[in-house]
Amino acid sequence: MDRREFLKLTAGSVATLVVGSNMPWIFEDPAYATVPVQSITLRITDAVKEMITHEPGNNDARCYFWVYRATVRHASGATFQLPPECPGPNIYATQGESISITIENALDEPHSFYIPGIANSGRIRPGATKTMVVKAKKSGTYLYYDNLNAPVNRVMGLHGAFVVMPRQSAPGHKFTPYDRPTPAVQRIYDDFGTTAHWPGLAWEEGDPATDTSRFRQHIWLLHEASSRLFAEVGDYTPGLDYPAARFVDAFQNDPFTPTSDDIRAPGTDAFNKKAQYFTINGQSGHFAHNNSSVTPMHRVGEPTLVRVLNAGLHTHSLHIHANHVFVTSVGNVVQQNPLWLDTFTAHPLDTWEYTVPYMRPPDFPNVRGIGRPDQPLPTVDQLTGVPTGNVAYPPVEEFDVYQPPIGTLVTKFDGTGLVDIAQRQSPLCYPMHDHSEASQTAQGGNYNCGLISGIYFIGDRNTPGWMDFPIEQDFKDMLKLGGGGGGTGPAAGPLP
Repeated sequence: MDRREFLKLTAGSVATLVVGSNMPWIFEDPAYATVPVQSITLRITDAVKEMITHEPGNNDARCYFWVYRATVRHASGATFQLPPECPGPNIYATQGESISITIENALDEPHSFYIPGIANSGRIRPGATKTMVVKAKKSGTYLYYDNLNAPVNRVMGLHGAFVVMPRQSAPGHKFTPYDRPTPAVQRIYDDFGTTAHWPGLAWEEGDPATDTSRFRQHIWLLHEASSRLFAEVGDYTPGLDYPAARFVDAFQNDPFTPTSDDIRAPGTDAFNKKAQYFTINGQSGHFAHNNSSVTPMHRVGEPTLVRVLNAGLHTHSLHIHANHVFVTSVGNVVQQNPLWLDTFTAHPLDTWEYTVPYMRPPDFPNVRGIGRPDQPLPTVDQLTGVPTGNVAYPPVEEFDVYQPPIGTLVTKFDGTGLVDIAQRQSPLCYPMHDHSEASQTAQGGNYNCGLISGIYFIGDRNTPGWMDFPIEQDFKDMLKLGGGGGGTGPAAGPLP
């Protein structure tokens, strides 16, 4: 690997590049680092990322990657280079629009850029460049990746998300994420925002009074990395492809080592090459679960969409708490009968979408029992059985508690200033975690239950007096200035 120039990856969120002028709503959400672009150049190069804490000098947590590093021509005409990151930048376009994408191969083996059904650069030799016009043909969620020497090049880090939004809603109906929704999916989105079924906002509706953006959506791009195997690929004979069969065998079949301290395979002198780091959008553990660009942070009555893509080799079974969700599209096929569930499986190269209703969590007791609430039950003294006059919902008491306390400041990882790390307490912080064994017992990484994200409830549009949880004004101001999707602030979404 010493033959290459190394780049140190950032610890922020994946950049979101927006093609055209048909998506003004995406710039309303402070969770995303959005950039309007005229054209994109993706340079295929390599980089090193500190995987656990993002602390400079932590050599034990470094992993080598191949990356698509973006240089963009801004809508203003200016050109600038984005920091390197794995995955590559999220690219958003509206159906029917085209974007010029140039691929530069700075590595010493052939590489490519491929979007199933949309774009295929073909083989790009070392040092070569190819420019193509990519047209957003059909709305949906697409994985772009290097499809050569499969699956090595893709799993080494050459992948990202390409999202196509529909141009308009069906006549007489509300917007869905799809240009040709099935009747069942259209009905779900038509119901959002109605007091009869899903009170609150429709998916296409925002609220400037509460800084609530329209078309709320998140990307969960799943991946896993093996620092030892990836380093071996980087050290492989220049100009030759690393054998794909050897890569898959080491990644999947090396003897399991349960701890990060014992990195040798049991009974051998061989180092284990299984995946150590399991990520969503390049982040793991705390850095994913408390990042508003990864984890939805909305109010009851603010439905959102989660786009799931699996760029890795492992199968992940995503279990989402707080709400059952609708699986409205699988492989960009809109579902005739959307499943209503809390766990769904992502196989390698899968893409699908969760439609999250953001209903009140049903584990709060109410007169009707579990499910959509009618009247909450009053809190009863457990010793005397006498009602206290309080109710189980809204949980104002919990939202007044922070750990550590508000005002606990630490230096940002890049040394540019201080950030408050106060976190509001449960119960309205619910996890999404992986039920597959590998990510639960990984050898390394920053894990609280492996690959993890979640759902945060920051208020309730339908409960009088509880639009937002109580919070100090200076803390709100800090969040607006620096606590959004950059990965440098506490867990909070857009606040009034």
